[in-house]
Amino acid sequence: MNTINITCPMAFNTTKYFTIPMYSLALAAGLPLNCLALLALVSHIQKSIVLSVYVLNVVLANILQSLMLPFWINYSYHNHHWNLGEGACMVFGVIFFTNFYAKNNFLCLIAMERYIGLIYPLKFYRLQTMHGATKVSIGAWLLVAILCVAGVWIQMHGSETWQGRCLDGSQSGKDYAYFKMATMSFSFFMPCFLMGFFYFRVLFALRKKTSLQQRLKRKIYGFISLIIASFFLLCTPYQVISCYKYYCTLMLENNEFCDIERNSFIYIHVTWCLAILTTILDPLLYILLLKDVQANLKDHLSFRARRTQITQDLPLHSTTGWIQKVPVSQ
Repeated sequence: MNTINITCPMAFNTTKYFTIPMYSLALAAGLPLNCLALLALVSHIQKSIVLSVYVLNVVLANILQSLMLPFWINYSYHNHHWNLGEGACMVFGVIFFTNFYAKNNFLCLIAMERYIGLIYPLKFYRLQTMHGATKVSIGAWLLVAILCVAGVWIQMHGSETWQGRCLDGSQSGKDYAYFKMATMSFSFFMPCFLMGFFYFRVLFALRKKTSLQQRLKRKIYGFISLIIASFFLLCTPYQVISCYKYYCTLMLENNEFCDIERNSFIYIHVTWCLAILTTILDPLLYILLLKDVQANLKDHLSFRARRTQITQDLPLHSTTGWIQKVPVSQ
């Protein structure tokens, strides 16, 4: 194996000053928001609403990812020294990264479902069923889980001895760099491209729909733009810097490995913190802004205030809004 048995001197004690606050914020805000969203989505599942299957998987991935954050807070607090053992590192690492990358796939599937439902409602009708969405979801989980198990195993065995570093990349070696370069397109860049394609096709189709009110079009354009911008701004920097780091690891000699690590160390962790913030924004963008889910949350929380007409103007992913009323043809 192409292992790199080098202990690179790096300022491990510096990351705690921004990772711990960011992780704590994601845990304190993201976990309750996603739990509320999960509570509201139960009724959608009972109504056999296809879109809710994919959204439910996003929420579950966010909840499981948030539950792993205390362990990474502890890891940062102890200056990147994992004191729970090698086995726990592997288990928690697989759970954390599986949910992180599975979420990207389900966000892509949400965009695909809107695209198919609007433009090809009859051609792909089998995917528009609860059974079809469930099978696609199971397949997505299995694919990501297999890749994450393989990646964690390769990374953990990139060094001959356990040195207390848990999946921070400092001892991964060239084998893991080869693996990441080979799988990064499937784990992020392809879902990223497809998500952008699906949403831009929806926008293009709506643009040709002259019967749709301009005010409602602007609302939909703004909502989709917000989804795309938040995803690209928060998730893409970490993936781009990681890709650059692994590329350099493969191209440069082993004696230059520490230079790569030191140059990318802070950037990797800063951009990783940005990606973690999606646990807060996902329920806000995909759940709490939906008309039907807002109504369910109000019922669960015993709010009796009259629903305003404004929420009816933001039903991009609602199953009872403009999607059913305004069919779009090619």
